Amino acid sequence: MYKKMKLKGVARIEPDHLGDPLEAAVERSLRDKYEAVVDKSLGTIVAVLGSDNIGEGRILAGDGSIYYEVDFEALVFKPEMQEIVEGEVVEIVKFGAFLSLGPFDGLLHVSQITNEYISYDEKNARLVSKESSKSLGEGDQVRARIIAVSLNEKEPRESKIGLTMRQTGLGRLEWLEADTAEKEDLKAEAK
Repeated sequence: MYKKMKLKGVARIEPDHLGDPLEAAVERSLRDKYEAVVDKSLGTIVAVLGSDNIGEGRILAGDGSIYYEVDFEALVFKPEMQEIVEGEVVEIVKFGAFLSLGPFDGLLHVSQITNEYISYDEKNARLVSKESSKSLGEGDQVRARIIAVSLNEKEPRESKIGLTMRQTGLGRLEWLEADTAEKEDLKAEAK
């Protein structure tokens, strides 16, 4: 889930940026220091939106930089357990599909796609169900539920998000549209 948050931090203004306007130098420093940082309690900071309340600058002995305590706004993405997300399939592998979910990729294991048996079509890079011939490939848009989250602060690329589509209202968007149209046809026939 994306959230706009107020955070506190420290901006380090290096000597070669001391002539720049203070606000611009502080925001550049905050972006360099905090954007793309993963924190287990916050999620990942996607963007620094602006700074407020720039405190008094401090100089440390032996360091030509000036340090400012700053309150700032940031756009943060934190995947939450049981959250419904929509994403694009970015890779199909034998054991499942990887979905792009903002700054992270999530794994949709073959056992979590449908209740049917799924086989891997290596030639076409698709996952295909046996009974209904539903398929999943790169570029498909899907709706899934987050069932596992493991954020790694030290190695953000090793963060893991597990997904499922084995519940009502989840799946490839085309499948969901077809199901809705079919239900509406059945209602019309019943009248």
